[in-house]
Amino acid sequence: MVTKKEKWDGKSRPSTDKYRNNWEHIFGKLQQEQRDLDESYQQSKRNKKERKENEQYLKEIKKKL
Repeated sequence: MVTKKEKWDGKSRPSTDKYRNNWEHIFGKLQQEQRDLDESYQQSKRNKKERKENEQYLKEIKKKL
């Protein structure tokens, strides 16, 4: 028995489990990398603020001496 193949419209991709898994694998990694970069950036800003506060504190101590 021969079944008729569905025609592909050339725009959308066939949605299979393998396609979904690959999509999640690729874009899930990109989203995780972006979250990691965002967290790293926020940590960098906190470190910079802490350094400035420490420098101000040291200047105050030097003035008192």
